[in-house]
Amino acid sequence: MIANCGRYLSKSRQRGFTFLELVVVITIISALAVVALNRYYKLLVDVERTSMEHDLGAMRSAISLQFAGYYVTGNMAGLKDLVDSNPMDLLAEKPNNYLGVISHYKIEDIEKGSWFYDSKEQTLIYLVRNQLYFETKLADPARARFKIYPVYSDRVAGRETTKYISGLTLKEEEPYRWLRPWG
Repeated sequence: MIANCGRYLSKSRQRGFTFLELVVVITIISALAVVALNRYYKLLVDVERTSMEHDLGAMRSAISLQFAGYYVTGNMAGLKDLVDSNPMDLLAEKPNNYLGVISHYKIEDIEKGSWFYDSKEQTLIYLVRNQLYFETKLADPARARFKIYPVYSDRVAGRETTKYISGLTLKEEEPYRWLRPWG
């Protein structure tokens, strides 16, 4: 009788999960997966925004360095050549997502998350990957467009005032903003 009791106990310990326990475990794992994927997607949006802003900062720095070089050498007339030029050409290393100079294209065929220079419009364009978190006045697909513009100052000599290029700036063609994915 004692031997039978041992067999009964060992068999009851080996029975495994009940259907209810299995459903609870699957539900918990599914909920955790949804939360993790949502956070991952939001991180991807932040990575894209930060990467775009980093690239813009690098181009603005390169433009400032070019301006300083022209200014130091006294070649103020040469600054006009930089206006409407491709800001990517001023970088020693171009971003991996820069596609180059393109003149004839369909915007739908361009890979999202990429930079390219439209030689017809003389505009640098970034095509946004995470469009839900990007706001602009442009029609779809979501994108931001940039150009190099001169900054003018006045030089007063007696009664005569002349304008001269006192700087260069990389400006967006249309206002845009990134929406916060964190709520």
